[in-house]
Amino acid sequence: MPNLLASLLLVPASLLLLLLAAELCFRFVLPAPDIPEPAFIDGVLRHRPGQRGIYWSAPFALGSAPEGVRAPFSINAQGWNSARTDYPAQRSARLRIAVVGDSYVEALQTPPDASLAEDLERELAGLPGGVEVFRYGVSGAPLSQYLHISRRAALPARPDVLVLLLVHNDFDESWREAPGLYTKSFLRLRLGQDGSVEEIPPLPYSQGLLSRIRTHSATWRYLAYGRQVRFETLRGILLPRGPEPQHQANIDISDLAGREPLDRRAAAYLFGRLKAEAAQAGARLLLVMDGVRAPIESGSPQALDYAAGALRLNRLAGQVAGELDIPFLDLHPLFAADFRQHGRGFSFQSDGHWNAYAHALAARAVAAELRRRGWTAPGAPKAPQPQ
Repeated sequence: MPNLLASLLLVPASLLLLLLAAELCFRFVLPAPDIPEPAFIDGVLRHRPGQRGIYWSAPFALGSAPEGVRAPFSINAQGWNSARTDYPAQRSARLRIAVVGDSYVEALQTPPDASLAEDLERELAGLPGGVEVFRYGVSGAPLSQYLHISRRAALPARPDVLVLLLVHNDFDESWREAPGLYTKSFLRLRLGQDGSVEEIPPLPYSQGLLSRIRTHSATWRYLAYGRQVRFETLRGILLPRGPEPQHQANIDISDLAGREPLDRRAAAYLFGRLKAEAAQAGARLLLVMDGVRAPIESGSPQALDYAAGALRLNRLAGQVAGELDIPFLDLHPLFAADFRQHGRGFSFQSDGHWNAYAHALAARAVAAELRRRGWTAPGAPKAPQPQ
């Protein structure tokens, strides 16, 4: 019996020692990527201010390893990843622009001075009186949360222009629950069968067990973020699964046509609220939407077909914006034309987010759109007040 008991205890003791050795290894020998710790401040999920770190990912691969990601991040006094250490209330420039979005605006994959917001500030640097661009981005946020961030953080900063960067999972994740650590802390919509739309307020963020492991375990961060080990793959092997989803632009496009009426209702409500609340704050609203880049880079014959795949959402967003008279900039034709000319990819081989080249290209397009509309000219009128 003593030998049996000792043998039984040996298994958990060995696992504990293995985990301890892994923690020490991934902290000091092969450091795991740093992940910003979340915080719920003034009713908005963001990051704990003052954090610094290095985010990286380089997945395990057979043969030649894909291009990895490695960039520092810098969380400012307001809790946003930014090259600006603070967003002061008092203006230091004539023109102030706020950029709101999800992980594409958060941009952990590129250095703080090489994202859409900072590139846009450089593009407009020669304006009389100067320009300052603030960004407000957090991973996983859908379009509904952009409205909340705009209300509670971006518009109170009194920008002249509010730029929203839309991506393809913004629409359905605004009205149906999506998996994630933060989703309950995002504003969401309830779409009634009678056509009603109700806002579901975000719940204060509380760090659960999984989030604590994510934040504090170097082993978890090394495997899940650094090496991108997908634990759900193992879960799918062990548990029965339904039909395989058809992914494009980070969404399942297999039921895209079926959910389009609900996506359209959500977009109409959120675009309308954003337009009204931006105007009330004296800001002009510009909607910018990412392209569907994989078909462009693969040379697909459907690369410019707005009736196929995820491009249906670009068409939907443009139509709804047009109906509400909201300026809309679709980046898809820009990416397609640039790829035909230069043949350069817009994301990392191991990560679908924009690389520095795509951020700079998008910033030039946004700057050109703002100039074309006369929003950067000295004495440009404020947004008309809603009736």
